[in-house]
Amino acid sequence: MLSTYLSRDAARRLRHGAPWLRREDIVSIEGTPQPGEPVRLMDEDGVVLGLGDVDLESPLAIRRLGFPDEAVEGLLPRHLRHAFERRAQLVDDPRFCRVVNDDGDGLPGLVVDRYDTHFVVQTFTRAMDARHQDITRALVEVTGAGSVLLRNDTPRRKALGLPLQRPHVLYGTPPRWSRLLEQGARFTVDLTYGQGTGYAYDLREPRRLVGRLAWGGRVLDARCNVGGLFVHAGLHGARHILAFDEDADAADLARENAEANGLLGRVLVEKGTALQALRAVRETFDLVLLDTLGVESEELFVEHVRHALRRTRHGGRLLVVGYHPPITLGGFDELVATACESEVRIATRLARPGLPPDHPSLVGSPWAEYLEAVALEVT
Repeated sequence: MLSTYLSRDAARRLRHGAPWLRREDIVSIEGTPQPGEPVRLMDEDGVVLGLGDVDLESPLAIRRLGFPDEAVEGLLPRHLRHAFERRAQLVDDPRFCRVVNDDGDGLPGLVVDRYDTHFVVQTFTRAMDARHQDITRALVEVTGAGSVLLRNDTPRRKALGLPLQRPHVLYGTPPRWSRLLEQGARFTVDLTYGQGTGYAYDLREPRRLVGRLAWGGRVLDARCNVGGLFVHAGLHGARHILAFDEDADAADLARENAEANGLLGRVLVEKGTALQALRAVRETFDLVLLDTLGVESEELFVEHVRHALRRTRHGGRLLVVGYHPPITLGGFDELVATACESEVRIATRLARPGLPPDHPSLVGSPWAEYLEAVALEVT
């Protein structure tokens, strides 16, 4: 195994839990590491610090893979088993959840979402791109997976300078559409062409909160995707729901999911972007749901929140979900406050739902808290 030697400061940070290091932290490299080939990380005195992936083309040139006493052999299956043990303890129904979450499960650059016996894989480093066969083999070995589908067609890869790839099968015969259960709701999702891997498991805690806010109310969901938020509003007593999505296929699935959950007659799903919907609708609502995924700047985020505030009645509730990027770390609250001040609305924070337990993350990781949400009561 090749060795990579790190500066004293970098070695100290790695010992203290840093999940990644930059190119300038490298003192020297033994040989030329190939993508997917783990290296031994060493300090300048030759003391082993652990295992890592090295990619000199990436700003994060080193990603930690293992500890000093950890063997390379069996690393993927070992980390997968640990990830599955976590979900068995922490997730209500581990058949439907994220089973690998990047650094948080010791596999930087790898995301795996589970839909019962079907698994959808995304990779976000060149090292993990090179391990597709090993990842598939480990999933089948550890889980008995019926199928494995690769979805490397997401904007995040483009932002990282990695090539986009068409969805393709790594193992078995994955269905295009799959059904899942979550918190008493039933959903049909598109594994092949749907947003992300088909369903946003990371919004589970906001969805749980929606159930507490929706009773007896009129609800506006400005960007509903397949209906994950508004279905829970309907199941917990919302009397009328108006929802929008700019993707016609997602809107069709949202209508199907509304019907599958007994909400026929209470839900109207129309096609349109969130901003178009918020501008076009004139009445106000008891609960407004605003998922800002896809909003490309902080200025547009503030504009979305301002329009959502206009659609929230006096004394009503507004749930806002934001993402880093484009929002800078630590900037979410300030941007929401700016929108409230601009609309001359006083907002009381009721709750701050975060990422669910199937999205573990390392303290200090730059992507640890990529999602923020807040529920407001607006007067």
